[in-house]
Amino acid sequence: MLLMMRLQRSQSHGIEKAFYLAACAVLAAFPALMFVKPTLSNICYGLLLGWSACALVAGGRAGLAECGALLRRYWLFMLAMAALPLAVLLQQLLAGAEEPHVSYLYLRFALFIPLVFGMVRLGRGGMRSVQWGFVVCALLSAAWIHEATAAGRPAHVGSSNIIPLSNLSMLMGILALISIGWDRRRDYLQSGLKLLAGSAGLYASYMSGTRGGWLAIPVLALIALAASRRLTRLHKAAALAGLAGLMALTWFGSAWVQQRTTEVVSELSQFDHHVTLDTSIGIRLQLWRESLQMVQAHPWTGVGPENFERTLQTLAAQHEISPLAASMPHSHNELLHATATLGIPGLLAILALYLVPAAFFLRHLGNADRGTQVASAMGLALCCGFMVFGLTEVMFATTLVNAFYSLIMAVCFAYVVARKDAWPAQAAS
Repeated sequence: MLLMMRLQRSQSHGIEKAFYLAACAVLAAFPALMFVKPTLSNICYGLLLGWSACALVAGGRAGLAECGALLRRYWLFMLAMAALPLAVLLQQLLAGAEEPHVSYLYLRFALFIPLVFGMVRLGRGGMRSVQWGFVVCALLSAAWIHEATAAGRPAHVGSSNIIPLSNLSMLMGILALISIGWDRRRDYLQSGLKLLAGSAGLYASYMSGTRGGWLAIPVLALIALAASRRLTRLHKAAALAGLAGLMALTWFGSAWVQQRTTEVVSELSQFDHHVTLDTSIGIRLQLWRESLQMVQAHPWTGVGPENFERTLQTLAAQHEISPLAASMPHSHNELLHATATLGIPGLLAILALYLVPAAFFLRHLGNADRGTQVASAMGLALCCGFMVFGLTEVMFATTLVNAFYSLIMAVCFAYVVARKDAWPAQAAS
């Protein structure tokens, strides 16, 4: 009988460890496959939700109590992540929708909450597997964009718009760089791969010519340096000076960068003098102007996400906006688009998505625990990166990008709040 009990216990432990390792692999695969195989990446997201549900059920009453404690203690963070789907629901109620519903595009932000429980159960060791997804994605994206831009700057690379693709490729490169803090001091091979991934992310952004993404480089670099304990203040100052010098050298030595930056002044002048409205800058200025008018007309409800393009077409028929600008699916500015479509609640929801997590991670950036500091820097880079990207692009316009934001946010948050003696860490040891 005693032997039978030991065998059953060993078998149970083996099954738990197999599920644990599978969840770690899926977590790493999500960012790695995000652009190359988006369908598989979506499947990974679903599998991680399944893992979270199973972990919650397996935890029993103790697990439910732990989840309840997390909800009570970090209710503001949870509410901020669910704010956008709540704003969508509120907009529909205020607009008198007959059958209010929240589409999966917005619902993915609220799925942050169950994902957190799953990531906590995965343990800190398991959550660190996501770093290799960042490395693979940055390297693959750089090679892909290099090939795609050989004959000029395309609007799409594969099925992905080049703007969010290049933005997220650079962000993943920076996240890979920050994760060097999780390496042991003499893990030169791992750290070298991450340095290569960081360079690949910057190269992908450079080759794409996405000027809005370039604005995020100094912000993300500051966060990465702030998270480093291995560098002294003098080294950090030298690194910043080197980055500034590299950016200046790139501008003076690259006709491509000069062309993309001088086009800004040219397009602004053309718009101001009514030479042509349909330049990259001109289209954005038109969309921003009309979005503000939508806000003025409908400050609390907006025009509704489903009516935005129809409203632009009406404005085009009235010669308020050019037909090309009216064909755009969004405002090319995250805050303006949310306010134009969802009203002031939409604006508050986007600000909550950015600022509440940013304040949380900034507070933990100086934590004495090295792993917590790295995870906090990653979370802060995620918030700030999307904040800067959102100045010229609507990043939250696709379900996969929204899944990325909610999942990586859940990993960073869970890493900060997880107990070191969580069950999965024991199961994996």
